[in-house]
Amino acid sequence: MVSNDLKNPFFISALLCAFLFYSGLFSVSQRFPVISLLDKNAVTRITGQMKSSPRKISSRDFYSADFSLRLCSDSCGNRSEAYGILNVLIPSEMVEVFFPGKLYSKGFLKGDFLYEQGCNFCFTGKFLGDSFLVEHCSAGWWNQNFWGNITKIRALCRLLLKRLLFMWNKAGGFFLALLCGAREYTDSATDTAFKNAGLSHILALSGMHLSLFSGIALFLGNKIGRRKISFIIRITSIVLFVCFAGISPSLCRAFICELVLICYSLSGIKKPGMLVVLSLSFLIQCVIFPSHINNSGFILSYSALAGILLFKNFFKRLCSRFCPKAFSETVSASLGAQFFSAPISLYLFSAWNPLCVVSSVFVSPLVTIFIYAGLFFLIISLIFPPLAQASGIFMNILYTVIEKMVQLFASVPLIRI
Repeated sequence: MVSNDLKNPFFISALLCAFLFYSGLFSVSQRFPVISLLDKNAVTRITGQMKSSPRKISSRDFYSADFSLRLCSDSCGNRSEAYGILNVLIPSEMVEVFFPGKLYSKGFLKGDFLYEQGCNFCFTGKFLGDSFLVEHCSAGWWNQNFWGNITKIRALCRLLLKRLLFMWNKAGGFFLALLCGAREYTDSATDTAFKNAGLSHILALSGMHLSLFSGIALFLGNKIGRRKISFIIRITSIVLFVCFAGISPSLCRAFICELVLICYSLSGIKKPGMLVVLSLSFLIQCVIFPSHINNSGFILSYSALAGILLFKNFFKRLCSRFCPKAFSETVSASLGAQFFSAPISLYLFSAWNPLCVVSSVFVSPLVTIFIYAGLFFLIISLIFPPLAQASGIFMNILYTVIEKMVQLFASVPLIRI
């Protein structure tokens, strides 16, 4: 099946595009560059709409978000209409002003607003390279229409989730990072441990998380017994999850792959090979989100999956000689993923954990159990709030096991270049 996929025009096109993008022969330009009559370096105030939920950057002092520019002005009072998508850096104390455990931050002096996707803001600050460094927010408002109300409800639901999971302490912070990519309550030591253990992909929103929701929806749909209703439930669940979590490069890849598979099933066309689906997803994502192309999550997500699809069977034949059948399946998938992604990780991060295959084999199943348990106890806690604290005890026990195992693998000396 794989040999036939290698001749497929989608795979050949994806391979050609990847060569052009990453060989340096072709550069991807900004689709929505900032356009204004004012000199960028003179701009001190911008107005527009947040196009993504803020995500904490590695320095942990700021949150980063995409911002759709509409107006800008300088210190002399000159104003100009503006256009384009730029990156804004918002101080942590401003974004976290309503977060549980951080309610009394000094962010109230800089603008006490709920910084979420879909909300409009007027920021004061300065450009720092291609990003705008926010110093103060003078206004924030939601559009008074259907989509404005939807985005406001989404923002409030995300805040409610953070307040509920705050009761679970460290386990709640970890579950929040897995569920919607928010790392406000995971410390830098945890991030570093996952990275050094070669498990960064677990904290990234990826196909594993989306597949869980898709699988649950498919199970419920099959119980109903009607194929079309099953597809409707499945599509609705993954769309709602992506809308709630927010688009990230790796999650976008998983989302497109799911939609392609669903479209093939609905149309009655013979199901394509997964390598063809991955190639088609790559091409679609490059067209819709060209800014993702040079993102490390995008590169590692596709390279790991390509490695699994191309080399899993080869490694499975080797592993079956030494491992039980059930165990060889997991090991061969990890080996296939690392075959492509390890050299890329070494190039991008200048470090690589030689036991990342082993760590993935042991930690990934535990994280899957953690997510399923978290979803179950989250529903229980919403229905019976008094059980939230008791649920957190079990979740923290499971989290401690995962944390200790990750720290063990992270202690392995890294290969550096």
